[in-house]
Amino acid sequence: MDLTAEFCEAARELNSLCGLAGRVQILHGDALALPVPDNGFDRAYSQAALMNISDKPGVFREAFRVLHPGGTLALFLAGTGSAGEPYYPLPWARTTAISFLAAPDEVGRDLEAAGFEIVYVRDIAATLAAEAADTVKRLEAEGLPSLGEHVVTGVNAKEWRINVMRSVAEGRLSQIEALARKPV
Repeated sequence: MDLTAEFCEAARELNSLCGLAGRVQILHGDALALPVPDNGFDRAYSQAALMNISDKPGVFREAFRVLHPGGTLALFLAGTGSAGEPYYPLPWARTTAISFLAAPDEVGRDLEAAGFEIVYVRDIAATLAAEAADTVKRLEAEGLPSLGEHVVTGVNAKEWRINVMRSVAEGRLSQIEALARKPV
């Protein structure tokens, strides 16, 4: 599911190229009003998308609605860090105006308020910080490798990657992993 029709079309094309077209359905729609029935899914996930949505409680309520009892929701998102604002631009936002970061504890509270049981909500930024600092040095010295997501995302990918890595290394971004379950 994606709000951007062009991203949906790109996902369909990638699924086709990988032989998954008949196994994966891509929907164009809004995470705050999912175009699917109640209790229709066993699992749901969001990876690196919630930073663009200010109404995370609304997203979690919709996920709760569409999951079967006992269903699980897995999340990975960047969040606020303790050392101030991250460096911009970032892959999801050029400025704070369209970047909606939340703290790990806020994500946990919002999941519980939506009705989920928390399996875990954790910030893994500290475990990534040393690697992030090394990545910044390598990117500044060598640039991007010949292949990677920058082939699709374009010329700003190096700056975005450096800003994410610097922000993680300096505690300006958290890296939130969460797993929640809809009660049976």
